[in-house]
Amino acid sequence: MNVSMPRCCRRYLCIISSVFFSLILFIYIQYFQYLSNNENLNQPAYCNQTIIRKHFMQNKSPQELFEENPSQSTFTYEIHNGNFCLSLRPHALVFVISKSNNFDSRNAIRRTWGNFAHISSLNKFSHVRLKLLFLIDIDESRLLSIKLEQRLYHDIVQVRLPQYYSLSTYRDMAILHWTDKYCSKAMTTVKTDDDIFLNTYLLANIINTIRINTTIHKTKLQCSYSDTSAIIYGNLFKQAPVVRSSSNPIQEGTRYITTNTEYPCSHYPNYMSGFGYIVNRNARSKLLCTFFRDKLPFHMSDVYVTGIIPEYVDIKRQNLDLLISYRSDDDCENFFKERNPNSYACASSLHYNQKQMNIFERFNTYWQHVYENKFLYINHKIILSKK
Repeated sequence: MNVSMPRCCRRYLCIISSVFFSLILFIYIQYFQYLSNNENLNQPAYCNQTIIRKHFMQNKSPQELFEENPSQSTFTYEIHNGNFCLSLRPHALVFVISKSNNFDSRNAIRRTWGNFAHISSLNKFSHVRLKLLFLIDIDESRLLSIKLEQRLYHDIVQVRLPQYYSLSTYRDMAILHWTDKYCSKAMTTVKTDDDIFLNTYLLANIINTIRINTTIHKTKLQCSYSDTSAIIYGNLFKQAPVVRSSSNPIQEGTRYITTNTEYPCSHYPNYMSGFGYIVNRNARSKLLCTFFRDKLPFHMSDVYVTGIIPEYVDIKRQNLDLLISYRSDDDCENFFKERNPNSYACASSLHYNQKQMNIFERFNTYWQHVYENKFLYINHKIILSKK
């Protein structure tokens, strides 16, 4: 004789089973969150020179590393533009990283903030020598158009690197390598991108201040781990957390995900914003000497070039406390309308692929605001720390 369970009992049994399995699932999730949190707690908060030495530099001191032969080959160039600095030794070589298909961005820069005739025409900066170059990587389908563009404008260096975001460190180091090889007497190298609008009046003021406070050596620098004159100038990020998952609440989080194997600490060393940092000759030499002996450079270029290596080889990072707009709802216009003497750089909507736009029209709008307030930026006092 079959005895069937009453319908109400079956319902209660289903509810109890659901609650039980939900509880097991909750405990399971909490357990793995606990393991993950413990893993993060066990990580050192800050990668100092000792940790960087062990993790990145084969446990070698800077002196030991510099005595070794380079482990990486140097960069080669499709367009080397090797005569660019023959007639002029610049105080600042302003390098803009650009993709092959971004002609409109390059042309907008040439016609606005990258037109340094606006700077040299001013009495205060008539002796300040700024030069603009675009670093472009390889797109096989556009090699001819880039060569033709170079014949027109004479401001392109094309490095033999593929167009992958993960190679950004190599592009930044190619800028320094080209400067060292073809323009070694340049006092500083400025790095930015073609989707960034730079306030070049303020940049000229900064470069002029650096020039006044710098003894310029005419000799080519060699690898010297003990050089104390190496400085990188810019806007300093302090105690920036490492992104471990795409749920991390920062813009474009997936681009910045880093594994524990790649970087063993929970926070990065202090590093500069990539929107317009400035590297002096001595820092350039130290950075290149380290990079070419590092078998696996860290993929996040700003962190590596202005944070990890400087922490390892003792390059001073000079915080200029400038204003930088990393994401502007009005696409930078209000940023430069505010007439703040520290307004230095702004990411256009191109940086976040937000919307279609006429690039020159937008850049020209920003330029008009900057130009109208140029004396505000020219007369702003730039203070360099003596520490």
